[in-house]
Amino acid sequence: MTRADRNRAVRSDINRHFNLNESQGSNVDSGELPIKDVRKFQLRNGLTVLLREDHSVPIVSTMIGYRVGSRFERPGVLGISHFLEHMMFKGTKKYGKGEIDYITTRRGGSNNAFTSHDYTAYYFTFASDRWEAALEIEADRMRNSLFDPEELELEREVILEELKMELDSPWGALRQAVESQSFSVHPYRSPIIGTAEDISSITMQQMFDHYRLYYTPGNATLAVVGDIQMDHVLNRIEVLFGRFSPSELPEENRSVEPRHHRQIRIKLEKPTHVPRVLIAFPAPSVCQKEHYALHVLDKILSEGKLSRLYRRLIEKDRIASTVTTEFAETFDPYLFFVRSGLHQGAHPHEAESIIFDEMAELRKEFISEDELRRAQNQCLMQVLTGFETTLDQAVQLGLMEILNDYQYWSSYNERIRQLTVQDVQKVAQEFLTPEQSTVGILSD
Repeated sequence: MTRADRNRAVRSDINRHFNLNESQGSNVDSGELPIKDVRKFQLRNGLTVLLREDHSVPIVSTMIGYRVGSRFERPGVLGISHFLEHMMFKGTKKYGKGEIDYITTRRGGSNNAFTSHDYTAYYFTFASDRWEAALEIEADRMRNSLFDPEELELEREVILEELKMELDSPWGALRQAVESQSFSVHPYRSPIIGTAEDISSITMQQMFDHYRLYYTPGNATLAVVGDIQMDHVLNRIEVLFGRFSPSELPEENRSVEPRHHRQIRIKLEKPTHVPRVLIAFPAPSVCQKEHYALHVLDKILSEGKLSRLYRRLIEKDRIASTVTTEFAETFDPYLFFVRSGLHQGAHPHEAESIIFDEMAELRKEFISEDELRRAQNQCLMQVLTGFETTLDQAVQLGLMEILNDYQYWSSYNERIRQLTVQDVQKVAQEFLTPEQSTVGILSD
């Protein structure tokens, strides 16, 4: 899975709830996120451990995330982190080919993995009387994965086929083009899945070197949430993972992307039933306070039938069938996307003009208090629903620990509630401007 598919799947489910509540003007009770009873440990070898007991259901979920993704790659091996994710299911010294999935299925559990720009993550969910197999598997494949040449070639073909499918998709091709042109020096410009040229040439030795460099205790965060006894689990983690020696952490690419002040335009011609518009603006990282306001702007622009872009593009001007925005938490400043699928015969430049008109309104005219409150409620509802299951909690806590600090979630609600109209407008003025945008248009 690429582009943090797990997070987007969770959010897709949440969005359906938003549409039911969008007309409600009253405040949403911010509730209590399951943060206060999380305990954080660090083994002597550097492994970070987050544990949370939740005995409401007899389920346990684990997530181990490694601080490695496409941001850590260099030309020549683009896509190697995602490629390695695939290889991590091919067997270890203890578990033969296919045995990890077989054990999961036999015990009635589920497992999967995903790669993003900033991390690679693996997760399991089991009933609480049989979940410790997840710890045993993760400990073994952290240091003892095997790389069979035949399996490497088979998986290479799978990934090349995935890449073809992504580029054959109108949105996939357009997104890759917009991402690559939005960055001049930062590795976020490279596709997570890699390029056909690099995937075709990655060697067994390069794969093994990448694995040994990044799959170390000090570069990993392990989150365990559910029907557990904390002391017992910590002891098991120390037995299984504590035997690994610490290693020097790899250097990170600390490229700083300069802001561009001249609009970049891309036009793709591809057989398509409907024209498409994808516009990217610069966006703050999760470590910058401005990203809270951009969460709110995300809702104001495209969340539900009362959102500004929905009302303009779909209801009033009736030139689009879909309009969405996308903004994710990232370690370095990334992008805020606006995308719209148009009706047949509609002109992409008309949709583009409407989008920029709405951005100009955000920069010039104050947002109403009711509109701000509704967007804040939607942000809080999204976060609350995003912590519903043990797997949700393990993923949200673990990945945020990798990006920033899991305690980020303890103040999220308060920070969103404290935003004023002026705060939100200031961020729109700073980031959502035409001269900083990358405009991608796809049509026949």
